[in-house]
Amino acid sequence: MLGLSVRSYGDFERGLTHREPEFLDRVASVLHMSAHERHVMFLLSNGQEPPQPFTNQLDSIPAYQLALDSSVLPGYLSNRCWDIELTNQAFRDVWAGRELPTNVLRYILINKEAREHVLLDWETGWALPFLRQQRAALNTSPWEAGLVQLQHELHDAARTDKPLRKLMKHSMDDEYVHPNGDTRLIHHPKWGPTRITLLMTRPLDAASGHRFVWLVPPKPVSQMP
Repeated sequence: MLGLSVRSYGDFERGLTHREPEFLDRVASVLHMSAHERHVMFLLSNGQEPPQPFTNQLDSIPAYQLALDSSVLPGYLSNRCWDIELTNQAFRDVWAGRELPTNVLRYILINKEAREHVLLDWETGWALPFLRQQRAALNTSPWEAGLVQLQHELHDAARTDKPLRKLMKHSMDDEYVHPNGDTRLIHHPKWGPTRITLLMTRPLDAASGHRFVWLVPPKPVSQMP
């Protein structure tokens, strides 16, 4: 899971080699260390404090939910593995009468109903960019079990899904970094086909990998049909 030989990892445990903070965080994640255990490992390994708190959890769930509920814009909170943990009513309204997404990547790339009825311009506007984002996330955090599992599911789905299989091959041709303010086409039950802008913000605890995502219509919600 760390991409090391047994010998190299043994040298690290015996203190014979020094590793960068990014590697130490990978070890902490793979071994499911507590924040205290991670702190001690950093001190023993290179004599320095960890660069930032280490956590996969958010401490203020009610506050984050309140922030979502206070917005008229569809929004959700997801983790580094694309799992949707919190939503607001405006977001749930987008999928009125349809299955509510629980994982962004799984919904966009594997859910056939989403492809056919919700996500317009699916191949170039949704699938291809998100396949490249998944590859980048996996390269950055190859120890993250949720990302690895998603990749296995994508490969399994591609065996019988010819369009997905074709796009997975095509996604290797280029890199993609999701810019804030990127636009996508979507079919909203009230607004109809419309172009939305995706805005993303992160809580101060950046180490958790959580992010807020807002779906912004082309004009104020009060002026939408």
